Amino acid sequence: MTTTAFTGPVSTFTHKLDGTASGYTDQGFCVMAQSASLAQNGTNAVSSTIYVPVGSQLTDFNIDVTTAFDSATSATLTIGTTAGGTQYVASINAKTAGRAAITYTAAQLAAMLNVGANTGIVVTVTPVGATTVGTVTVTSYYVQLPQAGDMP
Repeated sequence: MTTTAFTGPVSTFTHKLDGTASGYTDQGFCVMAQSASLAQNGTNAVSSTIYVPVGSQLTDFNIDVTTAFDSATSATLTIGTTAGGTQYVASINAKTAGRAAITYTAAQLAAMLNVGANTGIVVTVTPVGATTVGTVTVTSYYVQLPQAGDMP
């Protein structure tokens, strides 16, 4: 299998120039995705980092717990700019298998509008108590927004 790579952002439009410096009135940008998988590691927190382009807008996360963590007390998944950070997602129970339903706060939504120079999205599962099994895959959906100097 091969991959096609190019620099972005990727956009589409029908050449309806709107006369402003912002470009075209019907210009849209592609949603892209990256995933990270984490597996239990005894009683230690496990983290994985997904990197997105500077200035990207995070649109959503899928959190798929395919094997529930069997931690004695808890296994909490968070997503932020550092290990254990909650800038994007806080307190998802990784002891329950399935796709997690995420409730975002206003502050998290504001942080997701533009990651700025914080291009690392760190997913962390912190177990409390001995853990022998547990796997989760997190998919981050984002749009690479145009930066200063980008032209359609």
